[in-house]
Amino acid sequence: MHPLALILGLLATAPQPAPQAAPSKPDAVTYARDIARIMQDNCVECHRSGGVGPFALDSFESVTRRANMIRTVTQAGTMPPWFAAPLPDAHGHGPLPAGQSPWSNDRSLSAEEKAKIVAWIEAGKPEGNRADLPPARAYPEGKWTIGKPDAVFQLPEPVKIKAEGTMPYQNILVPTNIAVDRWVKAVQIVPTDPSVVHHVLVFALDEKTAKDPEARRRLGADEAGGYWTAYVPGNDSYALGEGFARRLPANSSLLFQIHYTPNGKATEDQLKLGVVFTDEAPKHLVRTASVVDRRISIPPGAENHRESGELRVPADAKILAFMPHMHVRGKAYRYEIELPNGGGRRMLLDIPKYDFNWQLRYELREPLDVPLGSVIHGTAWYDNSTNNPANPDPKQTVRWGPQTDDEMMLGYIEYYIVNDDPTRPDNLAPGSAPRRGLGGGAGGGPAGRGAAFERLREQFDANDDGKIEKREVPENLHRQFDRLDRSKDGVLTKDDFGAR
Repeated sequence: MHPLALILGLLATAPQPAPQAAPSKPDAVTYARDIARIMQDNCVECHRSGGVGPFALDSFESVTRRANMIRTVTQAGTMPPWFAAPLPDAHGHGPLPAGQSPWSNDRSLSAEEKAKIVAWIEAGKPEGNRADLPPARAYPEGKWTIGKPDAVFQLPEPVKIKAEGTMPYQNILVPTNIAVDRWVKAVQIVPTDPSVVHHVLVFALDEKTAKDPEARRRLGADEAGGYWTAYVPGNDSYALGEGFARRLPANSSLLFQIHYTPNGKATEDQLKLGVVFTDEAPKHLVRTASVVDRRISIPPGAENHRESGELRVPADAKILAFMPHMHVRGKAYRYEIELPNGGGRRMLLDIPKYDFNWQLRYELREPLDVPLGSVIHGTAWYDNSTNNPANPDPKQTVRWGPQTDDEMMLGYIEYYIVNDDPTRPDNLAPGSAPRRGLGGGAGGGPAGRGAAFERLREQFDANDDGKIEKREVPENLHRQFDRLDRSKDGVLTKDDFGAR
């Protein structure tokens, strides 16, 4: 549970006087006409009976009882949790007007909504005319917010979580036992004890990869290569729109990479994953990539240390969502795009105040065009100083690692390829995906080396001329490029790989 939610839950247990509905003027802000809508649009999804919030905010009585607390957290911007800064319009003329957020799941309150909350409290918290109440929203019963799953895949047995210390990642393979490829339009991960689950990454492995121990080991230790679905604080499910799906291959297995964090009490967890299928082949196959920098090194005491990475786009694509990932020293994150042919560089997502406890998925209202040859830049800032209350040890140099007191620099991107055929074999699936590094996989005879070259060409050949020029490769890979460039002409071809 989010620490603030726990604190608020404790505050909410204090005895409160029964709410007294004050008479309202005709033009006064009322609960029925104004406040109920704000709560419903931004808070009730979590703060309701059966929701993940520690108390409900779905009635006049419950909102009135916690009115002062609501004013405090909304004015401070702590609640509802939303950390994206307003983006400028297409001409760079300042933030977009209210109501024009590019994010479909934007729960931030406008200045007008915050003012209404204050005005309502200062007016005595009038209830107003109940006929003005918005229609109540229906939510699925139980834990499944995606509706009743068509299939549920659960860990075969509970994982025992110790009370103290750290635990290595758990990598658990669960066969799906499905005979044919299935299209998945909604996914949700439900732990049996969410208090100890830091994050979960799930990889959908085809039958061959699932039987390969080395492939399973590599994927289970690698958060940077994308995922099939994920669970992090603030994000346990997704539902794709019409015409979109992820593939679950026939005879596949789900590899669960689970990071448990002991919290002082020994317990156990046997999480499960539910999916909703669609029978129609989608128009677009949803994939995940990432901007990553494994070489991060954050000096002791650094208050605003910067790290960056980039991802070159190998085909015309459209971005659907972003999800940055850092640990407790993470301070801010920014995605930018550099368009090809001198098209300029602009902001895609700016998170000036990153919160490890709420790792949100930022869903675009409309897919974003990303032409071949574009470069997605990710920039992260870290606070390794004593001013960071979550910092485990400001005296340490911090590098990439899996535990919370290590760090990561990851910018996940969900996307689809324009003019792709979703029914073809997925050559970007885990186990066969081209890596973001050069070299490796260049052995195994001429045929194998030819396949390795083709995978690299698909990733880095921005102008699609059948070869890889050094300028098409990120600078941090130039040393590996030079090792592979046998002819020393600044171009990689099949001949450099000794391939037929």
